[in-house]
Amino acid sequence: MLTAISAQALGADKSPGQYFERMSIDGVERSYLLKVPRSCDGSKPLPMVIVLHGWTSNAKTAESGFRMDAACEREGFVLVAPNGLGSPQGWNAGFIDLSGKRADEVKFIDQLIDHVEAEVKIDPDRIFIAGHSNGAFLAHLLGARLSQRIAAFAAVAGTIGIPQKDGAIKTIPETLGPVSAILVHGKQDRMVSYTPNAPALLHGVSAADSARWWAKRDGCASTPQKIVTGNGNVVTDIYSNGKAGTEVRLVTIANGKHDWPGGISLSGPEIETGVNATRLILEFFLEHPKRH
Repeated sequence: MLTAISAQALGADKSPGQYFERMSIDGVERSYLLKVPRSCDGSKPLPMVIVLHGWTSNAKTAESGFRMDAACEREGFVLVAPNGLGSPQGWNAGFIDLSGKRADEVKFIDQLIDHVEAEVKIDPDRIFIAGHSNGAFLAHLLGARLSQRIAAFAAVAGTIGIPQKDGAIKTIPETLGPVSAILVHGKQDRMVSYTPNAPALLHGVSAADSARWWAKRDGCASTPQKIVTGNGNVVTDIYSNGKAGTEVRLVTIANGKHDWPGGISLSGPEIETGVNATRLILEFFLEHPKRH
């Protein structure tokens, strides 16, 4: 059962369980779900994974639809799922604001991390973010602006920027430091295009160019290692040897659509791709803590 409680009233010895919490940012009430795994006894710091829902979705749907709630218990990490703003709910990713509220999401997530660290013993070198669609746009932005706090992020069906009316490309800002990234995108995505000329509702910087953008900022090798799996359905480009041990991966799914691979959407479980994005992402996170 969810427990409603003010974040300010919590101590650092929070019991395992699931909580619905609120905090105020610039006079605006924000909310988030917090799940502390049963294995948490306060004896050691735990990883934290923040999941960001897509446009028109919400924290609860992301938590369950990405199947992160079960993974939280299985893998022993603290799970945080914030809600966006607006109706329907969305995020201000800088280059596009699907909340319509012009909120400072970087400030929100930065302070959200502070709140959770005051509630649960968190390993500061294992703070991760995973987002889908509009949440993936924000994950890219947070990777750039909170790279000093975030070890790695995952963007599923996202992009680093979109063209403006004048033809210029508006992207996320330059990074403040190295951060590992795993990008997952389906070629059949009709919501956020895999390539700029593919049929889709929103056309942005391609998945390949987004990965190359991050690889360049992290100082990774310019030519990726290519791994083909799933009888050719899945191609993973790995840009390695980045600064501070960072790495960038692009997972391209030939028959992938706009769903979270291996997750649950309104149409039911996604099983066509044969990909479990949550497993891929969590394995990537485990391999890429913040290195100083």
